[in-house]
Amino acid sequence: MRILKLTLLLLLIISCKQKKQEIEPEVKIAKQESESITEQEQMEIKMDSIYEIYKKGKVENYDWDLAFEKAKNYQKVSEPYSDKKLIPKDFLEFSQKFISDPDFQKTHIDFESLIAVIGACEETYILKENNWVHIDWEFLKEIGIDDEWNNTFNFSENIFYAEYELKEVGTITILGFEKINGKWNLTLYIGNDC
Repeated sequence: MRILKLTLLLLLIISCKQKKQEIEPEVKIAKQESESITEQEQMEIKMDSIYEIYKKGKVENYDWDLAFEKAKNYQKVSEPYSDKKLIPKDFLEFSQKFISDPDFQKTHIDFESLIAVIGACEETYILKENNWVHIDWEFLKEIGIDDEWNNTFNFSENIFYAEYELKEVGTITILGFEKINGKWNLTLYIGNDC
């Protein structure tokens, strides 16, 4: 009788183990789907939180001519280029620190002369020190022209201007930097999030 009980117990254990192995792949797939949904949700939450910060600078009316006049003046410093090899070395070094270090970035924004505005369809946000969100976008990597994009830059010894244009839509982002007291500072940021 004892042998019979042990045999049944052994069969039960083997049976459970096989069922667990059969179920495991399904659990892994469900877990992977859950993780990918979670990443997507996290990105949405991040964007929502960024816009919550931007809302501190929400305005009813904005004189867009002010921003585009500054952009026009920056464009005049040179012809537009798309060859990344022409980007000044000191600006390349600066840009890497600018996108990787939030503290460095904030100290290299001239908030006194900064014109920073985000157009988000029905709303407009002015960015100042109290609602600035760290830009970690590697904007220089996007320089270039292809079938969809016309991303160019203009530069002089003291100015670096970059414009990112989606050909079918128009200008999406404009960045302008000035060298002030020998150090690069962001002085123009125009974003079209519509």
